[in-house]
Amino acid sequence: MDNRLNEKKLYFQRVLAVWEGFCQLHKELYDLTCEEYLTLLASDIDKLETMLPLKDEIITKIGELEKDRTELIEQLNNTGLFATKIVKASDLLAAYAEIDGQNAIPALKNLNSLLIDIVQKIQEQNKKNQQFLNKAMLSLREIKQGFTGKKTYSTYGADGLTRSLNR
Repeated sequence: MDNRLNEKKLYFQRVLAVWEGFCQLHKELYDLTCEEYLTLLASDIDKLETMLPLKDEIITKIGELEKDRTELIEQLNNTGLFATKIVKASDLLAAYAEIDGQNAIPALKNLNSLLIDIVQKIQEQNKKNQQFLNKAMLSLREIKQGFTGKKTYSTYGADGLTRSLNR
């Protein structure tokens, strides 16, 4: 029985390493989305173009880590260490809740909370970036229409995008 517990703890360390990786990569992605917003405000197109490959690289690394997590879940299911099958990340967190709770600081629980927080911040920042781009595109469209002498009135739809009224 002691060997099974040690095996669980070894896998637990691997799970922690994956979650630490997720937190680190998502923090890098968040920092980059914030920098992207500042770059948009500065209208620095050259810098913006160099940032896009960096974002793609981080997203690719997150995808690779996701594959690692999936493989780890498969390995855990094959060991039979847990009574119930682990299908998704929340199952993995639940399976290790007891071991995590034995620590003075529940590392896995805290890392997961941190990860959720970072992902929410990325989503909020991406929304700000998109709103800025939408406003910039609208301004450019109005400037273009001013040069051509053709004025098209537009309103916002429920999805936040503009719709032409062509009056």
